[in-house]
Amino acid sequence: MKTKQFFIVLVTILSVTLNAQNTKEETIDFFIEKTLSEFKEIPSIAISVVKDNKPYFIKTYGYTDSENKIKATTASPYYIASLTKSFVGLLAAQLEQEGLLDLNKPITEYTPIKNFKDNSVFKNVTITNLLSHTSGINNVIFTWRYASIGEYTTMDMIRVLEEKTSSLKNNKSYRYDNFGYNVFGLILSEEFGLNWKDLLQEKIFNPLQMVHTSSYLSKAEKNNWNIAKPYTSINEKRLPELALTQKDDQTFQSAGGIIMSIEDAQKWLLINMNNGELNGKQLLNKDVVLRTQSSISITKNKGSIFNDNSYGLGWTRAKFGSHDALYHFGGFDGYFSHISFLPEDNIGIAVFTNESHFGDNVSNLIASFIYDLLLENIKNENEYQNKVNQVANKIKSIQQDFADDRLDRANRKWTLMHDFENYSGNYENKYVGTLHIETYKNTLKANIGISTAIATPSYKDDSIRVEFKNGQGSDILFVSNNKGTFAAVFGGNVYLKKQ
Repeated sequence: MKTKQFFIVLVTILSVTLNAQNTKEETIDFFIEKTLSEFKEIPSIAISVVKDNKPYFIKTYGYTDSENKIKATTASPYYIASLTKSFVGLLAAQLEQEGLLDLNKPITEYTPIKNFKDNSVFKNVTITNLLSHTSGINNVIFTWRYASIGEYTTMDMIRVLEEKTSSLKNNKSYRYDNFGYNVFGLILSEEFGLNWKDLLQEKIFNPLQMVHTSSYLSKAEKNNWNIAKPYTSINEKRLPELALTQKDDQTFQSAGGIIMSIEDAQKWLLINMNNGELNGKQLLNKDVVLRTQSSISITKNKGSIFNDNSYGLGWTRAKFGSHDALYHFGGFDGYFSHISFLPEDNIGIAVFTNESHFGDNVSNLIASFIYDLLLENIKNENEYQNKVNQVANKIKSIQQDFADDRLDRANRKWTLMHDFENYSGNYENKYVGTLHIETYKNTLKANIGISTAIATPSYKDDSIRVEFKNGQGSDILFVSNNKGTFAAVFGGNVYLKKQ
């Protein structure tokens, strides 16, 4: 459907709704159907709306598996990426309420950090700092290895944490990343002998009867859950294709390690909107829930749907227009997730999609439309035409940028000093792990952990270009002499070739 036709249909349905000839639920359904017919890049969407302390709308659209035309259902789990932080924040507050730990205690008093030879960079940092993104420290390799590589032992990660953590020199001001949540997961393991994944199952998933939610991808696969596959649509056809990098249990980490169905997301919305109560039962401690939603760090960011004010324990406090809002998003190659609610208006929305480059734009457009519809902010039939047009133009622009980039790269020539075979081998970095290079057809293939990419020419000398994530190209620079290649540089790290 062309955008102009979409506008005509939108105006018609809004006119009927505003004149009370149609229900708002029917309008929501119609809007989503027409949105997906307009934006072919999106393979599926799952959505739940909660209103006035009860379910209001829940439905899925499209396919969890586009190749085999397997339809999404309300029980289909989607990877929710950083939305995991809301769960881990609640877990931390629960454990403190139970007396196991103190969120305001310096992490230098917890294993493994208390055993470091030099833990000065960690001093005066608390678990609260870690979970509110105000630690003032960072470790790129630590988070990268957990989320996107997956080949590690606990001792590997302890060494990386001790030797590669550095100060941000930002006076502990808010800086969003995965680092704090990953450190918290390690503290649970090393100080208390506890697994954050099993704790979530015991203390949250089971009490809330979230039957299609897990921090173990292998559990979902073993039980034949209809898992939404990850797709990206930045290709010549501009249609969903399987993402290059796909998650496993090892890369399900404490900053992004949950799959969840939209049915279970509805329960999660209700429990947070009703201060721990679900179906008339107080399943979670009210004070614990409220603590996770309370402001800790100040953050100012104007997004496509919300204007941020502050961050708590896994929740962002914001404004939707003049209305108070709490939300968190999640994104990884092939997925985007949105959970938000307006506490004073008693409206909440969850949207999951299995496409990452355009899924955020479309999901937030749908959420914005639903909020405005239920808040009765839409006063005339033409009001939403501009927002739909903006998203359509943005997606068109993104697709064109990628098309231009593909055309530019198609004309590149190889700049390598040696033949392909010379570059084959394992390149080691003691902090990151192994970068494996091998010949593949008429090119090279690179692998690091769960990530694999087919190399294309780089414009830099003695380099190759790889995309471990769709649309995110990086160069691997080789260090060679007349005798051959002996090292590689990737992501700012040097890897020595094993002889």
